[in-house]
Amino acid sequence: MKNIAYIATAFPVLSETFIGNEIRALQRLNHTVKLATFDTRTEGGQYDDNELARSAIELKSIDWRDSLKMLISSGRGLQNAMQFVNQQAGLPKRSLLWYGAKLAVFVKQSKCQHIHAHFGLASTATAIVAAKLTGLPISFTCHGYDIYKTPSDLPLKLSNATFAVAVCDMMKEDMKKLAPSSNIVKVRCGVDVSKVENVGEPNYQAKRLLYIGRLSETKGLFVLLQALASIPKAKRPHIDIVGDGPLKQELHETCRILNLDDVVHFLGAKQADWVNRHYAHYSGLIAPFIVTPAGTQDTGPLVIKEAMMLKLPIITTDIRACLEMLNNKADNNPLAKVTKSGCSLSLAQCMTEFLDMSEEDKRAMANLAYDHLLTHFLIDDQVKYLSQAFENSHQ
Repeated sequence: MKNIAYIATAFPVLSETFIGNEIRALQRLNHTVKLATFDTRTEGGQYDDNELARSAIELKSIDWRDSLKMLISSGRGLQNAMQFVNQQAGLPKRSLLWYGAKLAVFVKQSKCQHIHAHFGLASTATAIVAAKLTGLPISFTCHGYDIYKTPSDLPLKLSNATFAVAVCDMMKEDMKKLAPSSNIVKVRCGVDVSKVENVGEPNYQAKRLLYIGRLSETKGLFVLLQALASIPKAKRPHIDIVGDGPLKQELHETCRILNLDDVVHFLGAKQADWVNRHYAHYSGLIAPFIVTPAGTQDTGPLVIKEAMMLKLPIITTDIRACLEMLNNKADNNPLAKVTKSGCSLSLAQCMTEFLDMSEEDKRAMANLAYDHLLTHFLIDDQVKYLSQAFENSHQ
């Protein structure tokens, strides 16, 4: 199996569990994976990622003499790299070329045969330059942020990649529109069910819901608070919010204004295994995703799959990515309670209906969702598509 060089902007990042999970799944397929970053962190990540972080190389640590030698000796590769550097507009040209040379040195020293980046921003631009210098194939995984919020030279990057990875059909279609001749492979973000074997079931009778994720715009948390405030006090569920992010202070203030401090509890960021130890306190997961006015949206929320894995019933919205995960059925979906995105009144009604469901109906919904997960979202199944793309790739 090919040796793969991975490049990430920063690693580990607490909310980016998918990178470490993907690397470990590739290693189980006997790929050797070497990780390079712009920022290797010694704390703040998932415990499972610590071993990968210890072996990761920061690009700034690559000797400047080796980087200069790479540029001088690359011949036509340097011309190809400069063509891309000059065409792109997102990064300073000199810095991009220099860090691309550093990554190329790392790739050569690690005897890697393919370069893969996560996020279609600086990491992908650097990977493309390194691929031009070394003559190796290059791919990258695009995430919602890259395409729907702050795309940076994305059509150019798609055209210069051997292939690109979309995490859902929606993203694949939109990437194809940006670069019709590009090679797009769909690889869903998956979960590892072996981590939660022999666990009990949630408390389907509890009047308590769980939110897990970043406190950011696409998550719909202000809609959630408005929905909660519209429910009569006697019927309001308690909601525990696990996560951190840029909207933290504003959300706290909104809770105070809406007099929700007694039912909304901010628990902060947690390790990935926290939910495995605490999910039994909840009757369901609340995931009220929205599409922002600028069109930004989530593209395959991993938290939905993690809830399926724990047989935790799901309340979510009809954004395209959620519908795709839930068999494209908005009304009377057997896998989850699905409501209109961005509508607080619809969400309030959906929460109330969910709380009124019988324990047996919640269990049946969760079991159907779990079976759906086993068919479509196991990481060891999904990563085989990525592995095959690596093996078949040629620059």
